[in-house]
Amino acid sequence: MVVVSAAALIFLFRNGYEETPVAYAVYPVSFYGLVAGTAAVIRMGRGAWARVCTIPLVEHWRRDAYWRVRMGLAVSLLVNLCYGGLRVVGAVLYSSFWEGALGGYYLLLCAVRIFLIRRMPVSSAPPDRRKELRTCRCAGWLLIGLDLTLVGISVQIVQDGQGYEYPGTLIYGAAAYSFYCLTMAIINGVRYRKFHSPVLSAAKAVSLTTALVSIFSLETAMLSQFGGGARFRFWMTAATAAAVCVLVLLFAAQMVYRSGRRLKQLEEERA
Repeated sequence: MVVVSAAALIFLFRNGYEETPVAYAVYPVSFYGLVAGTAAVIRMGRGAWARVCTIPLVEHWRRDAYWRVRMGLAVSLLVNLCYGGLRVVGAVLYSSFWEGALGGYYLLLCAVRIFLIRRMPVSSAPPDRRKELRTCRCAGWLLIGLDLTLVGISVQIVQDGQGYEYPGTLIYGAAAYSFYCLTMAIINGVRYRKFHSPVLSAAKAVSLTTALVSIFSLETAMLSQFGGGARFRFWMTAATAAAVCVLVLLFAAQMVYRSGRRLKQLEEERA
């Protein structure tokens, strides 16, 4: 039914029969075929996923939250390192402060991820709360430095009216990636809350920071590609940049404050 409905719709659209009685008969049939086909795919997907979950590596990935976060940080580190390296090369070749600032931001983000990967505890061992709290506090200070770099980039964008430019329809892929990052950051933030781990909290803050910066970059690209008045673009870019910088600063300050307060309480209890 899905194949026949797809063929019928292609025939109708290619020949201009969208408003004919035959088209109105095909539309509900094709909708039913889509719903039934989706349900069939979901049923098959559940069986396939159950078989995939029996693989030892996948089972370990589902069971071990620390290892899962570590692998996610490693993949993000590789992507950010390549992207930051390209920006630094562009800054050297074209003598561009804009490219250099972006490269510095992503390289500093790589430094934060490397620090978290190296300090990520092993889930099988009893957690060292003092070590985790110190890691979270240091990550908070690193995020503050990252936010200062982001402020410089934002000021450059607002003053010069610069932004990302994606050729063709690539901007829609960038939009999908940005919203995916934001969605996964929120989902993981809720999912890992039950572990009450300062290191996992720091990793969540870094992921959310990356997602917010991606949304800001997407906004500048959309304003550059789809236009709008200069005044509108200025105020929209300035407002979004200020919101992102303030949120990142709040995340970092909260990490530093809460970790420091908890460390002080543990020291007092120990004494």
